[in-house]
Amino acid sequence: MKRILIPVDGSQPAVHAVQALLDARDYDPVERVELLTVQIPLKAGKIGRGLSQAEIDAYHEEEGRNALQAASDLLTRAGVPFQARVEVGAAAETIVRVADESGADEIYMGSRGLGSVSSWFLGSVATRVLHLTELPVTLVK
Repeated sequence: MKRILIPVDGSQPAVHAVQALLDARDYDPVERVELLTVQIPLKAGKIGRGLSQAEIDAYHEEEGRNALQAASDLLTRAGVPFQARVEVGAAAETIVRVADESGADEIYMGSRGLGSVSSWFLGSVATRVLHLTELPVTLVK
């Protein structure tokens, strides 16, 4: 049985990744799912001007919980045990770090479906994760 990390951001592709995992578990059993949302750091003195660190932390936590909601609901309805986690930092690097820390066997993640040229110019979290990890990564549109 596998331990799966699913990074989510509240988008439809992220929800599709959770659904793909649920569809695949009939032939590929899942032991544990770790849901992860990575929040972009809000720094005091820039966008967070006038906010205390506690207020910034509360903001990240609230935004993270909102991003996790749809995926959490799907897993709960399906009866799949999971743990949810909110992190702040660079998305791809944080996803790979958490996958390593949690002992994940695989990463399931949504893809925004950027073409190769767009991906090359803009970069994408999915492409960066593929380059940074040794784990199998299932990308879902």
